[in-house]
Amino acid sequence: MLNTVKGFPMTKIEDWGITPCDIIFNYVEKPKDYIGCKSINVFDNRWRVNIYSKRMVEGIEGKIISKSYFIHMHNHELTIVSP
Repeated sequence: MLNTVKGFPMTKIEDWGITPCDIIFNYVEKPKDYIGCKSINVFDNRWRVNIYSKRMVEGIEGKIISKSYFIHMHNHELTIVSP
């Protein structure tokens, strides 16, 4: 299923055309007040994924990082290393 470049399999998630945010909710529950998701490549196929939610503080709507995960992507599979 992996594409190849000059006979070598693509192993970087960027080569797959997806981000961890595209599949994180197959592994964890989406928060009720979900706003968005941001994934940041730390090194190799290891990512920090931050999930943002709405939060009301004294009548003003804001956003917070409601969940944050350190994950590893390998062969289209996501492994949560640290919640």
